[in-house]
Amino acid sequence: MTHDMTAIFVGVVFITVFLASRLLVLPSFGSNQGNRRQLQKRLAHIILEHGDEGVSIVKLNYLKRLGPLERFCEDLPGIKQLKALLEQAGKTQMAYRFVLWVCLLAVVMGVCSWWYFHSFMWVSVFVVSGIVFPIVWLKNLRTKRMDQFEEQLPDALQMMSRALRTGYSFLECMKVVATEMKGPVSEEFSMTYEEINYGRDIEVAFAIMIERVPSLSLIAMTTAIMIQKETGGNLAEVLLKISSVLSGRFKLQRRIKTLSAEGIMSAWVLLLLPFASFLVINFLNPDYFIPLYQAPDKMKYFEVFFGLEFSAIIWIRYIISVDA
Repeated sequence: MTHDMTAIFVGVVFITVFLASRLLVLPSFGSNQGNRRQLQKRLAHIILEHGDEGVSIVKLNYLKRLGPLERFCEDLPGIKQLKALLEQAGKTQMAYRFVLWVCLLAVVMGVCSWWYFHSFMWVSVFVVSGIVFPIVWLKNLRTKRMDQFEEQLPDALQMMSRALRTGYSFLECMKVVATEMKGPVSEEFSMTYEEINYGRDIEVAFAIMIERVPSLSLIAMTTAIMIQKETGGNLAEVLLKISSVLSGRFKLQRRIKTLSAEGIMSAWVLLLLPFASFLVINFLNPDYFIPLYQAPDKMKYFEVFFGLEFSAIIWIRYIISVDA
């Protein structure tokens, strides 16, 4: 195998494994892109109905303590989306500082790759990797944090139900969850408690909370609370029933992940089998692929091969994905 073909082969393997690792990972919870867009429109409508800007008061108080240059950097295009991703991943780092660290990482990786390979192609690959990998890392942290929030939410609702039965007000119940529990559910309830304490309407505060944590379980809880607020009823009993439903949904999702694990393993075998066969044949019979190496349109073969691999990833993801 020639040096150029080796580089192309390694690049195709890397891209295939990277795409497969992103597309074949089934999140435990969450909604699809269409539902997420509808949710954002609904939240914006709720916030506008109350004449609110939808900006967290806690965040505004924090930004006021920053210097003029830091506030300017935080208002740059794209920083708002990155800031939301950092918050959902549980990171308190400023968004512009994260951008600076990513740029520094990309420059270091580019310089090191140039020193080792002396090739602009590899420099481009490493620079792009230095930019993409931190974002992928943040998205993985966000997925884990959202799953942990969903897992903790039924326990939080049970705690609120018990506190309501002992005579606590709803706001005090939220404070109990924020102080007694740990992890993302404690952080999110604490921030929402502070929002309501600052005088924000409870419906807007929960809408902002859902925007931070786009969870179907949290939407169910918020909807029940809003209906009880308008119509009355036993909120402690409602929260207890919601907790029971969410616990059942959690068990179902874990069951689905267990059953789909075999499909994911089969997908990895099917996707990596062509590469393994290519390496084995090259090792046992090096002259077998010489016509491919010498073909003038060999890149077209690799483009077709990669296109088929990508189609297989999408199709397998569609087969093993179960919306529950």
